[in-house]
Amino acid sequence: MPDGELISVTINDGVKKFSELGRHDNSNEDKSKYKKVCVGDIAYNSMRMWQGASGYSPYEGIVSPAYTVLSPNSGINSKCLAYQFKLPETIHTFQVNSQGITSDNWNLKYPALSQIEIFVSKDKQEQDKIAEYFAHLDHLITLHQRKLALLKSIKKSLLEKMFT
Repeated sequence: MPDGELISVTINDGVKKFSELGRHDNSNEDKSKYKKVCVGDIAYNSMRMWQGASGYSPYEGIVSPAYTVLSPNSGINSKCLAYQFKLPETIHTFQVNSQGITSDNWNLKYPALSQIEIFVSKDKQEQDKIAEYFAHLDHLITLHQRKLALLKSIKKSLLEKMFT
């Protein structure tokens, strides 16, 4: 899938547009092996899944062939499942099931991931409410982080004025 906006999977912030990350683009010019990501998919970095490098995609685009893209089955709220993937005990399960001699090369390929049992409510409405609840919490955290950054900026400015 060579066409589409480049998307990246981060450990802390999940799926982001690469253009918003402020990093140098060292991706391959030939994107013929890149994978398509649709809104609602979960993408993960198989080399960093044991660190939580996965997320729900609110975007359509393409990811490096190093990533794995999961599309939800019918009756599954992928945003709810993506939150489940971020739980410490789930990340630990991903770590235990990763292959490799050292953490530098641990890898969780899809065949191993597909054998891991993840318990999600069968009630789609409950899944929707869980996803909505955590999305609301994420939004509140973001607002508080912005407020903290603003207050730190004000503090720095005031301190600079005091000592100049």
